[in-house]
Amino acid sequence: MKFSQIIFNKDLYDLTYNDIVDFFNTEKEETLNLEFKSYPVQGNHNDKEKAVIKAICGLSNAEGGIVIWGAPIETTNPQGNTIAQGDLTPFETNLDRDRIINKISNLIIPLIVGVRVQKLDAPNGNSIFIIEVEKSKHKPHQYKDKYYIRLDGQTKIAPHYLIEAMMKSIDFPVIRGHIRLKNIELVGGNVVLSFVKVLFNTSEFNNDINFFYRIVAIPGIIRIGQNTFPGDYTNESLKIMSHGRPSRSTFQLIIPSAELIARGQEVDVVLNFGGEKSPSKVSRYKYLLNNIVEGDVPNNELPYLVEKNENELPSDVTNNSIDENINNLLDN
Repeated sequence: MKFSQIIFNKDLYDLTYNDIVDFFNTEKEETLNLEFKSYPVQGNHNDKEKAVIKAICGLSNAEGGIVIWGAPIETTNPQGNTIAQGDLTPFETNLDRDRIINKISNLIIPLIVGVRVQKLDAPNGNSIFIIEVEKSKHKPHQYKDKYYIRLDGQTKIAPHYLIEAMMKSIDFPVIRGHIRLKNIELVGGNVVLSFVKVLFNTSEFNNDINFFYRIVAIPGIIRIGQNTFPGDYTNESLKIMSHGRPSRSTFQLIIPSAELIARGQEVDVVLNFGGEKSPSKVSRYKYLLNNIVEGDVPNNELPYLVEKNENELPSDVTNNSIDENINNLLDN
């Protein structure tokens, strides 16, 4: 199924301008397969065009997806995710479908196939573009001598090992890991936080094997079933991680009230995960429990969640060299 059908419930060439207006009537969040590119008044056209080409390159090297050029002005929600809602930002242009595809063909090396473009005109005569990109079978692709890839909602320069894997035609599975706070209870002198953990293989035809995940929490004791762990739990029992079988489980974090006060009401939870075929990633969360209300927590985890960085590669988390990381392990 095409990404346009998944995201808009329509084929790309059946979309209308009003379909995109309706799409952004509610808040939308960028994903692995969806990127927003607004067209604000400030700035020059060439820079905006370069950002779109970079996004296309990143999607082709990853899982494919949709770029909406002329989306509403992007903002960031309290969890740090890019969102958009409201008025579109159509712009005056002499570009059309063929000219955009020609630019993509000339600027991204090697040639990308499977790109579809739909130009939609606003009532005032300005336009937006919906660009659909297939996952490339001939990656890696580069733009201006750099390889880009879209990883969990961000287009970034691809790490060396991913470039090497793509050059060797090693199609690695893309795994996403998320944690969500669901409930808070006060039990005796403890604060009990209940979480759900989800690991999801987004690669439809590529399984991962010998998968692990690790949960680290400060402060507190992790409880899984009837077993407790002093702030650090590792599970290496997942032999296969396939697209249709996400790993979902729950755990609790038991924090003595005195420890929570000593840390200024802050709680840090880290999910580390990876497999034999996929790179190790880290999802990090920071909670501030100043004003606790017992019961279920809203899906956006507000007001407790104050920082969220999900599905980062180790190189995103630290700028240390390999030697520095090794020395830190030896010194601690």
